[in-house]
Parts: sequence; structure tokens; C-alpha cells
Amino acid sequence: MVFASSEGAGGLIADDLEDALEIIIGLEWRDCLRFSGGGDLDVMQASAQHLERNLARANPEFRQERWRVAVALSLRVLPVRDLVISLRAAASRTAPRYVVTSNDGDVYDLPFGEYSEPRHGGWC
Repeated sequence: MVFASSEGAGGLIADDLEDALEIIIGLEWRDCLRFSGGGDLDVMQASAQHLERNLARANPEFRQERWRVAVALSLRVLPVRDLVISLRAAASRTAPRYVVTSNDGDVYDLPFGEYSEPRHGGWC
């Protein structure tokens, strides 16, 4: 499964729809890629933990909501750590086969962002 953002980044996030849905439901995957330190697994794991804490503060019920959606779709409920590993593995295989291009032939940026945390204020 390939994604393409309106900001001009794109790439592989999973090998099939089931894996993609598990990542989309169980992980703040776009920000995990955005704050990946260029695809560094340790940075992605740290970012995922910060994102989970921020989400828990904003919505204390989010874990139950994720679980209900996953069960309703007959998907596995995997630990965030495992989802990050799967996401990174897929995104790392973006080039050269899954590079996203526009209709005009412009090449999208690869999915990994260069930052390890938000630039203004870091993680809350």
C-alpha cells in the first residue's frame, strides 16, 4: 500500500491492505514518519511513544476506540513498537519500485522526515 500526501511526500507503508489498516488504526503513522530522523528506527520508536502520550492526554479513550475498530474489521491489535518496525520496514523499501510521481512526472519526497521531534517546542 502506497500513500501520497498533499505536501508532496509518498511511499510504501505496508505490503497489503490488512497490514496497512493495522498501521493506520494502531499508530500515529504519518507523524511517526515525519519525525523519523531520516528513517532511524530508534527515533521513530521515541516519536511513536511521544505521539501516544499526546494522544492519551487529548483522548483518554483512544486505546479502546482503536481496539473496537480493529476488532470490527477482524484485524490484529499489535503493540505500537511492532507497528513502528513494520512501518519502517515498508517505507524503507519505497525506492526504487514504489516512488510516487505526479501526473507531470514530479517525484514525491521519500516518506521519512529529517526531524526527530517538532521544531518549535519539541514534544510536550
